[in-house]
Amino acid sequence: MMKNRTKALAVAALSAGCLTMATGPASAATMITTYEAVNVRDLPDSHSHKEDVFPANYTVLGLCWQWGESITDNGYTNDVWVSTGKKGATYSYWVSAVYLKGDKYANMPWLDNCGNR
Repeated sequence: MMKNRTKALAVAALSAGCLTMATGPASAATMITTYEAVNVRDLPDSHSHKEDVFPANYTVLGLCWQWGESITDNGYTNDVWVSTGKKGATYSYWVSAVYLKGDKYANMPWLDNCGNR
C-alpha cells in the first residue's frame, strides 16, 4: 500500500512539474481529454497521414489549437484542432476538438492558437 502511495505521489509531482514547465510564459499548454476514440493526424484535417489513435477518456497535453477542416460527428460540428506534439519545429499530432471534452477549444486558452494570432 505504501509503495503504491509513494508511486502515485511521484507521478503526481512529475505531472505537475511537466505541466508547470509547459505552461510558463511562452506557452499556455493545457491537459485535454478525449470523450471517444480519435484519430491523431499529421495536419489539422482528416485527409492527412494518421499518426495514431487516442482511446476514449485519454488525457494528453494539448500544446495549442488552430482552425482546420470542419468535422461533424455526434450532432456537433467543429473546425478547431489541437496539436499534441511537434515534429522538429512544426506542430503536429493533431486531434479534432469535436472529440474532446470541454468547450469548442477543448478548454485551451483562446490566445494559444499555435502562434497564428
